[in-house]
Amino acid sequence: MSDKIFNVFLQSLIKPINETDSNIEEVSLKILFEKRMKELGLSQNQVEKLLNIEKKSLNGILDRTAKRVDVVNILKLGNFLNLPPEKFLDIYILEMPSESIGDLEQARKSNFIISRFDLSGLHKAKFLNSKSDLDYIVHRINKFFGINNIFEYDQNNIFSAFSRTKKGSSNLMRDFWVKSAYVQFVGIKNLNPYDRNALVELMPKIRPYTMNVERGLLTVAQALYCVGLTVIFQPNLPNVQVRGATFLVDEKPCIVLTDFNKSYPTIWFALMHEIHHVLYDMDTIKSYSYHITGEPDLILINEDKANDFAREYLFSAERSKYISSFINNELIVKEYAKQSQVHPSFIYNFYNFDKYLQGDNYAWSMYKSYFPDIKLAISRLNTNPWDKEKIEESIMHLKETVFNFI
Repeated sequence: MSDKIFNVFLQSLIKPINETDSNIEEVSLKILFEKRMKELGLSQNQVEKLLNIEKKSLNGILDRTAKRVDVVNILKLGNFLNLPPEKFLDIYILEMPSESIGDLEQARKSNFIISRFDLSGLHKAKFLNSKSDLDYIVHRINKFFGINNIFEYDQNNIFSAFSRTKKGSSNLMRDFWVKSAYVQFVGIKNLNPYDRNALVELMPKIRPYTMNVERGLLTVAQALYCVGLTVIFQPNLPNVQVRGATFLVDEKPCIVLTDFNKSYPTIWFALMHEIHHVLYDMDTIKSYSYHITGEPDLILINEDKANDFAREYLFSAERSKYISSFINNELIVKEYAKQSQVHPSFIYNFYNFDKYLQGDNYAWSMYKSYFPDIKLAISRLNTNPWDKEKIEESIMHLKETVFNFI
């Protein structure tokens, strides 16, 4: 059976019969065939010769006894009955034995799973324990997202903004990552109105919290939540290069931070990068519901402006140029960081970055010891949804321990 006809066949499994087809006798292929022969004044033997269909094949279709159906015979018989392939298959499936429909439903689920999920990637992320047990995979995904059947992964209103056409492996994982974040934002449901002016007023107060490794990021996330901007952390997934993302959920901005390169200064940089998008790019993002940083997406946003914004806010190029001469004097670096109200790791991070742009790839390894463990900064935000049975568990954790509004 051709791919086109097969897809029509599978889609027909859930396609409701039209009201005009509610009487089974009216949609029976055998009844329609007999009526058509009578209209044309033909015998079955004559039809078989005209259509070049063997008697056994024709009777197998009409009597629902054929185990396999030739797509050419379907097209021939459909033309004879003046039925398009979709309509012909609607009727044919209506008459199929329940066990055959069950087999096709399994095939349809399998096809859907393969086309929507990177099973190897999800297994590597320890979200799936098996890459081949269809019943387990369907149950795992349904339970995780709180959907009744696997096809709601596309059809559910929550996911409608994120439909895709052709997907490569990395896109499948990215879509899974994006949908997981979106579901969390919907579940958290920030009740505070978004106030852009309040966000602007809050901006000068954020940088000093970079000096508090264990609680700084959490405190800032809570403050942003109060002005209507929800920030969560979600780990990266295999084959995904997302550095951060900005969403629009219920007309309110939301930000996702990730551990893309597991660097403390970088996660703050990502936060400021995404805040720039919130402040200046929301009209564009609104058309697509979200924008991701680090991978290609549909939105043509100037990422350089967001990067420059984050750099200037956290530790400007001018400051970096001044301190570069003292980079190997730990005491001076610490004191200058304190004066600049930023953690010392930012000075080393931007020094390394500037050296990298100049062709020096070795600077990164020289100052690793000055970078705090990112796990300390994200411990209160990191719910790691991939190891939960239900994503609702992550949502409840954030509501209870981070945003405290139950």
